[in-house]
Amino acid sequence: MTAKDKGIGMVSVNVLSLLDYVEGALKRAEYYRDENSVVIGKVPEVAGFFAQGDSFEDARGNLKDVIEGNILLALQLGLEISCFEGVEIEDVEIKAPQG
Repeated sequence: MTAKDKGIGMVSVNVLSLLDYVEGALKRAEYYRDENSVVIGKVPEVAGFFAQGDSFEDARGNLKDVIEGNILLALQLGLEISCFEGVEIEDVEIKAPQG
């Protein structure tokens, strides 16, 4: 009996190290104070990777949480994950039940 006979198909999934991705994104982050003295942190290369805090440490911690959350959501929804130099995202075909 083949995989097709058992109702199993092939699915493409993204494989990456979340830790490496987050660290790579944080290395690219830029921080500045806005007109209200709030610290803004953002990764300019990736839409949606921004956060704020009362200090640079708070902004960096919040930005880390945002990056992790966005990546996990993208993986769950099958959305494209932004790639940048130094971070490897591999597309892998796996067997998955159909139906």
